Amino acid sequence: MTEGSKVLSALLVWFAVEVVFASFGLVSVALNPANSAENFAWSVQPPVTAAIIGGFYLASAPFLILGSFAKLWETLRVVVIPALVFTAMLLIATWLHWANFLHGTPAFWLWYISYLTPPFAFAILYVLQWRKQQPVPKYEPMGTAFRTLLIALGVLITAEGVYTFWNPTHFIEPQAFGITPLTARTLAGWITCVGLVLLFAAAEGAYERVRIASPFLILPLPFIWMQMARFPDQVDWTHPRLLLMAGVLALCSILGVYMARGLRLRN
Repeated sequence: MTEGSKVLSALLVWFAVEVVFASFGLVSVALNPANSAENFAWSVQPPVTAAIIGGFYLASAPFLILGSFAKLWETLRVVVIPALVFTAMLLIATWLHWANFLHGTPAFWLWYISYLTPPFAFAILYVLQWRKQQPVPKYEPMGTAFRTLLIALGVLITAEGVYTFWNPTHFIEPQAFGITPLTARTLAGWITCVGLVLLFAAAEGAYERVRIASPFLILPLPFIWMQMARFPDQVDWTHPRLLLMAGVLALCSILGVYMARGLRLRN
């Protein structure tokens, strides 16, 4: 991509800040999910659910790092609104389940700051960046079939995430592992983020504009399964919901590979 709008320095700095925030999840629930009561903002039980949250943190790290080095706005904006919505959802979840958190600990304050500030920062920076953007042609346009797949899957995943956030019991009762309302709403935020990335990728409609988001679609499947495998006795591996989740994540991985490589489906 040779033309485009330069990314604001403030937005690049904010993505670097998000890398620092994500590192908190990496060194706590990703690496040591069994000790969330000591190293995280709340005690996540059972540990396998902490491990799953850690898997999402692992999957998000590449696009946050890439985002902090992006040169053109058109290659970065696909993830900004999904990140804004995700952080807003987890901020609301924090308020709704305030009593569950380990108040006064460094981990709690790091969590709270990392979700209190991003929605406002992303919103302000998005508006400032949007005012400076210029019309840019699509150098690697997506085919209609591929965009249709992105939209269809994106709508389904986003709807699942939003409904789970609104009604966490929907996610708790049929699940293959134990889960609390707070953890269900946290996972709902991640699920919604994945769905929105698919939808905004379809809206961009060009491969060169969405490659930065492809790791976030490719990596949840291997990372979440790797994390769950650390606590095999806490998972019902034959549960239909788990098999459905594996299928959806596998499809996201396939679409992410297509996005990364710029492969085209026939119209």
